[in-house]
Amino acid sequence: MKREKRAKLRTNSLLFSSFAICYLLFAICYFGFAQDRNAGAFMVPSKVYVGDKASLILPLPGFAVKEDSETASIVSPSADIEIHRALLERRPVGSRLTVEFTAYTPGILELPSIVIAGEVFSGLTIEISSILEHDASGRVLSDPAPPLAIPGTSLLVYGTIISILFFLSLAFWILLWGRKSIKGWLAVWEKKRLLNGMKGVEKRLRRTMARNDDTYRNILDALSKEFRGFLSHFTGEQCRAMTAIEFANSELQMNREFLKDFFKRCDGIRFSGGEINKKDALSMLDDLKKFLAELSNAPLTDTPSAVSVKGAVR
Repeated sequence: MKREKRAKLRTNSLLFSSFAICYLLFAICYFGFAQDRNAGAFMVPSKVYVGDKASLILPLPGFAVKEDSETASIVSPSADIEIHRALLERRPVGSRLTVEFTAYTPGILELPSIVIAGEVFSGLTIEISSILEHDASGRVLSDPAPPLAIPGTSLLVYGTIISILFFLSLAFWILLWGRKSIKGWLAVWEKKRLLNGMKGVEKRLRRTMARNDDTYRNILDALSKEFRGFLSHFTGEQCRAMTAIEFANSELQMNREFLKDFFKRCDGIRFSGGEINKKDALSMLDDLKKFLAELSNAPLTDTPSAVSVKGAVR
């Protein structure tokens, strides 16, 4: 009788031990699988600061899901973290769980349990960095990020360097070689301005003559004065007091014969003592207009000697 009780007790102990060992192995496998599954999680971006919206991605290799599943709103256990959404996605290499969140407290935080597609995901932790240095006061800002790490900084820095080098090169060019070129351009521009101004004088005198606002003698006086002043500025020589013969004997590199004939006729009409008619005044303006037209078509340079007019205007 005692032997039967001992055998029965031994059998019960063996069954209980077997059951305990199986339960322990099941628990080890379950929690080990959960720990290994959670160990592959990573964050995007890799370093998350307080207040940043980020994502925690948990790869699930070998885990099959029929279609993408998105959970409803998840109640956060505290105000330190806010879960925006959780999505279980299908991937060619396996499914993955994506949790979008915003944390408001630095340190290591644990996400609330997520139930999606019949699965429970718990124990997921995230590490949130602070924008402040970890010191006693907690009120000292951390060091600034490297300049080239900030978006758009590279373009700003290199663009500024290139602009400075360009302007320095331009300044050296102006100091060494550009002064003569700029001086020549300004001289040519000045000659064109003088030509346009003299053409404006010729048109103004024609309008005055057409309206009979002045006498022909005064018109010719103004024509002689303005034309001599124009030649003085245009050639760089003093032409205001030159006579017709002096124009012919001058060293002006333009049609001296025309200038001699023009001023000889103009002065002859003005100082003849007789009455000046409209035909003579118009003839002088026509000659001036042709001369200015030919002078405009001639090549202009910064030197007066290069200004020339082809042919005589009669």
